[in-house]
Amino acid sequence: MKSLKAILSVALALTAAPLSAADTGESAPEYIDAMCTLAGHWTGRFEQYNETGLLRSSRFDAGFQCQPDDDVLMETNLFVQDDGTAFSTLKVIFPASQTAEMQMSYFYGGMEKVYFFKSTRLEFVDDRHWTAAREAVHTSHGLDQNPPVSRYTHIRDGNELTMIREVKPHNSSRKWTLSAKLIMQWQP
Repeated sequence: MKSLKAILSVALALTAAPLSAADTGESAPEYIDAMCTLAGHWTGRFEQYNETGLLRSSRFDAGFQCQPDDDVLMETNLFVQDDGTAFSTLKVIFPASQTAEMQMSYFYGGMEKVYFFKSTRLEFVDDRHWTAAREAVHTSHGLDQNPPVSRYTHIRDGNELTMIREVKPHNSSRKWTLSAKLIMQWQP
């Protein structure tokens, strides 16, 4: 599989503006290539929100790793509460097809949930400056009776990364609401 840098270098030479999904013919592999530039250790804060605002905040450690050819992204997360209790999660994201659809297997507390996303945005300036977004298309194997639809936006600005998770009720025309935010720094 070609690297995102090689795919986009020709397009970047043709335009001075950041590339969007429509410009690149974005696919799941290109989205995962962008996410693979995060390889390494990141630390920061996890903020969870509800209807009234900030619900809780905790320390957060993340590790990103990709298989050769950047076709599978693995993300490990450790959340540490103020009282010292901790829990971890694992996300494995890979193309579900040769289109914009990808699968995320999410492991937490001995359970797996499987989600399917489509990449909806990729504005790529270089490996250290980009914005990428994915939105749920449907879920399976989830335990929730009516799981919310999720949208994740990742914004990389050098050694800083902000991830925003927004949700809305399934099959709803309601607006997206902020669910969580991760604010991280790369740790060399």
